[in-house]
Amino acid sequence: MPDLLARLVELEADIHYKTPPPAGERDFGYAFGRLPILLSAPHGAAHQRNGRLKAEDDFTAGMVRLVAEQTGAHVLYLRFQSSVDANFDTSVPYKQFLAGIVRRYRIRFVIDVHGAAAYRDFGLALGTLNSASCPHERALILSVLGQHGVREGGPWLRRLDLDDTFSAVGVAGQETITRFVSQRLRVPAAQLEINAHLRVPRRQPDASERDPFRGDPAGIKRTLEMLAALVRALVRFRKP
Repeated sequence: MPDLLARLVELEADIHYKTPPPAGERDFGYAFGRLPILLSAPHGAAHQRNGRLKAEDDFTAGMVRLVAEQTGAHVLYLRFQSSVDANFDTSVPYKQFLAGIVRRYRIRFVIDVHGAAAYRDFGLALGTLNSASCPHERALILSVLGQHGVREGGPWLRRLDLDDTFSAVGVAGQETITRFVSQRLRVPAAQLEINAHLRVPRRQPDASERDPFRGDPAGIKRTLEMLAALVRALVRFRKP
């Protein structure tokens, strides 16, 4: 396994999918960054939505942590099983902490990372509230994804689903992270849903999905490089 993927597995091993946080600890983790970009993975561990436990988006926490290491971005991620869903519920600790980071460090963009199932007919889904969450940056994001071979009309794992399956609008009563950041905090944001083939080197022992699974090593590496390039491009971006 290449060193990059070995580091991804190492970082993911610190995520406790179905273990509640120890007494006195938060269910999420945070690492300071030197760049005004925040990477978020609110479904890194299992979480409760409407009284039902939902499975983790495995390796999303590991991916954002690794990209933050490479770029110097801030990173916030679910580390332990949560009794709430930060991408659904309002006024939860994850969102409150996120708001504090945005205000204190003058964050200019939030990339909220999620996991899509392996059966999906796309490699990556980009949700921007139909461009409302990042009207100035949307074209830049599409350009960076295209430079890494991900675009609308591309073949399967290189196909981009744009504001369709996962637009970040959410269902009735849901407040997605992207909606929260862009509408309440007035900071541009976007949601990225990554196919399991492009993020899961191998299932962890405590994963909710019990079937053995291994993603595409080259595709995972390419996705990590794409995310790092996106962070760097957003740092350089200036609104017209």
